[in-house]
Amino acid sequence: MTTNNVLKMRSATKDDSNWLQEIMEKEWGGLPLVIRGKKYYPHSLEGIIAENDKGIAGFLFYEIQNHDCEIIVFEVFDKFKGAGTLMLDKLKETAKNKNCKRIYLMTTNDNLDAFRFYQRRGFNICGIHIDSVKVSRKIKPTIGMVGDHGIPVRDEIDLEFLL
Repeated sequence: MTTNNVLKMRSATKDDSNWLQEIMEKEWGGLPLVIRGKKYYPHSLEGIIAENDKGIAGFLFYEIQNHDCEIIVFEVFDKFKGAGTLMLDKLKETAKNKNCKRIYLMTTNDNLDAFRFYQRRGFNICGIHIDSVKVSRKIKPTIGMVGDHGIPVRDEIDLEFLL
């Protein structure tokens, strides 16, 4: 992170709905987000927004149930400058304060950048759901067939961080 690009963290508010909707349409194939057959709408979740002098640097939306904190959507626009790590650290602090025992998420088999990011920050693979993206595509047909690096999108992989 450069010294002239100060990163500010804040909680998501209802005022974030419009730009979030635009990003979801452009980058994520629209809403809802679908994880193993369940629909999610980020504007109805708790979230962390990172802002710098250029505007939104990234966002992380999550859901807490019982003693688990699930990352639903996590996007960083200004990559490799620390915004993702800072948002994840903020989530770890929040989850601990809410007595969570773990943070977990699902990503698809093509998302090699996510595997690198999370494993370098202490997350472990805790589940693999072979060919499960077919189920999600029935609910959300806009999920692409080919993802990052030309890899076919087929499987959902769970990662967790124990608090």
